[in-house]
Amino acid sequence: MGSIGEDIKSTLEEVGGAYTIIRDAGNISGEYCDYDLTSQATKPLTIEAFRRAMVSYDSETVVGDVIEFDTTAERYMVMNKLPEIFENDVIQYESIFYLCNISSGELLRPSGETWGVDYHKETEWEVIKNNCDAMQVAALYGNSLEDDEDLAMIGLAKNEVLLPSSVGAQVLDRF
Repeated sequence: MGSIGEDIKSTLEEVGGAYTIIRDAGNISGEYCDYDLTSQATKPLTIEAFRRAMVSYDSETVVGDVIEFDTTAERYMVMNKLPEIFENDVIQYESIFYLCNISSGELLRPSGETWGVDYHKETEWEVIKNNCDAMQVAALYGNSLEDDEDLAMIGLAKNEVLLPSSVGAQVLDRF
């Protein structure tokens, strides 16, 4: 590795923020990054929840990790990790972090059916992961009702939950 990557890593340790990679197999600490706040003032969610970050060339983060900043204890999901190359060497990575606004979620998976006391089939649920970090946001599309509907207006809201890939969510799971 060239000296540019080492110089950037050293600078991040001096002026960046320390974070810990949260993993079931054991946390990894001692990494630093420099992140920027988003400047889209018309979109509060973007300002509050998304960070564009620079991490060192040898960062152990992988897409889908959850990281926690040592100073603020805020948790973010690593959404991408794009290499910046100079003279045929990776000198740093540019990443996007999404704020985990849920830290106590529970991921459930259907494990069978039983007959309830009212003779209706009920789905049995198996816990896949407790205290799961996630980001819940209103769905970008399909989240509004038409004003000219002839039927009664029903308050419906469609939300999306983004989970770290390490959780292993599958189709039909419930969060």
